[in-house]
Amino acid sequence: MFDIGKYATVLFDLDGTLLDYRSAQEHSASLIIREMGLADVPGSMDMVLDFLGGRAVQDLEACKPSAIEPSSGEMRQAFRRAGLEVDPPKFLDLYFRGLEEHGEPLPGVPDLLRRMKGRYAIGVVTNGPGIVQRRRLQLSGLMEYLDLLVISCEVGRAKPDPEILRLAMKLAGSETFSTLFAGDSAGSDMGAANAAGVDFVFIQPQGDFTAPGPRVLELVRTAELTGYLGASG
Repeated sequence: MFDIGKYATVLFDLDGTLLDYRSAQEHSASLIIREMGLADVPGSMDMVLDFLGGRAVQDLEACKPSAIEPSSGEMRQAFRRAGLEVDPPKFLDLYFRGLEEHGEPLPGVPDLLRRMKGRYAIGVVTNGPGIVQRRRLQLSGLMEYLDLLVISCEVGRAKPDPEILRLAMKLAGSETFSTLFAGDSAGSDMGAANAAGVDFVFIQPQGDFTAPGPRVLELVRTAELTGYLGASG
């Protein structure tokens, strides 16, 4: 039986774990399409969303060392391969502006964090630009529940690099054995947890838990963690 009471610190991924990342991306995509005159392009929404989920944007969003400069020829080629004949810097500026405007918590998350507050050190470890993620947390109303916040673009480490989790543990004053990390990405979140030696809760809204890797619990929704709080006494 999983017992959350053995942990002193519970860390969460942000996008797709606490906040509705898909809706935020759709909001950004709508803004991009409207501002860049793509409304008449067939399949523009799917095209933009597919590109936003691709490595070129995701690496840039996380501030990974592999990220391509927005104004570089390589980035322009990536846009062209995706069928997007637009100005990359403007497109990306609109994307981050759209994200910053959207901070919708996933169902049940505010209640979960409210119930955990004071019983655990609660933290968020997220990839993304600092100003964007902080604004989204403020909009969500979740910031008041957090004891610590570590953002990749502010600390120069991005998941799955385990150092970003080790930094969070240092801030919390916790050890690996007393820390739990919950996230929805096998590559980014589970990869960081496993490399750091931290127990991991794998959250998969589609119920697809086929990705390999150690975890102590599998959940379809983050809010399901509420059902385990009673075990902590």
